[in-house]
Amino acid sequence: MHILVLGGTRYFGIPMVEELLAKGHDITIATRGNAEDDFGGKVKRIIVERTDAESMKKAFEGRYYDVVIDKIAYCSNDIKYAMEALQFEKYIYMSSTSIYEPKHINTKETDFDGIHRKMEWCTRFDYPYEEIKRSAECALWQEYSDKKWIAVRYPFAIGMDDYTKRMRFYVEHTMKEIPMHIDNIDSI
Repeated sequence: MHILVLGGTRYFGIPMVEELLAKGHDITIATRGNAEDDFGGKVKRIIVERTDAESMKKAFEGRYYDVVIDKIAYCSNDIKYAMEALQFEKYIYMSSTSIYEPKHINTKETDFDGIHRKMEWCTRFDYPYEEIKRSAECALWQEYSDKKWIAVRYPFAIGMDDYTKRMRFYVEHTMKEIPMHIDNIDSI
């Protein structure tokens, strides 16, 4: 398959691209070109400004992908720019369980209603992270229901390539017995 990965040169995108390559897929990665990668000639590269509609249109004009994996869409405008610029069979949006409100134990996919929730076009800087991720999913549900897409909602992402240093934070706080805020003490 010809697969486009928007992102893929940092954090958990790296092992994902490596696995896709190992399975024999034809991979193109699209990034701003700021992060170097070790993929060498095994991938095609497209330099694009993900948050700019014209950059997206120019970069992908006349190209078709079997699958698009979008690791770097945060808000409804990011979704809009992708949907208007890309030609594909299937689109995979890497979302987050941050969309659930309120957070609770035994969360089900249906606890988020992207069809009936008010959708607003916004940028990455208009609202807190949780709200912009909700806007992205609402855009998919309400504006692009005619496309084949799926949202994969990660609950928590940690790993060796974690530039956010989340795991390090938890390990250090635990080892040094530094208090941490727990959103819902009853869920422990």
